[in-house]
Amino acid sequence: MDTKFAQAIHMLVFIAETDRVASSQALASSIGTNASHTRKLAGLLKQARLIDSQQGKAGFILLKPTTAITLADIYSAVYPDKQLFAAHTDPNPECPVGKHIGQVLAPTFTRIEQDLEQALGSRTLRDFIAELYDAARG
Repeated sequence: MDTKFAQAIHMLVFIAETDRVASSQALASSIGTNASHTRKLAGLLKQARLIDSQQGKAGFILLKPTTAITLADIYSAVYPDKQLFAAHTDPNPECPVGKHIGQVLAPTFTRIEQDLEQALGSRTLRDFIAELYDAARG
């Protein structure tokens, strides 16, 4: 399974909460990957205007407060055109299942995607950071 979404959240939390320069190397070390990969993720987050490069320093800054960044914003940044579910495109039209599977799956998949989008949209990066601190306190 793809972990870019989790890694992007990790990056944004690190950028928001670190007291040092959030360089691609520091981010890579925290996430457990390489700096090249973090720069690719950073590029997606920059395109979505969630972060920017810090002038004069080799690091990243948030462009919005953590209360204004939702998990939906992050998901959309990392997967700008991703459709979660899709019915297969060539079912057998002579089969009673194949003939109707698309029309039954489509509204179900749409509803699930809308529910996920709503759930992600209701959680901010600040909410996530608060939960992280709660978990650290035990």
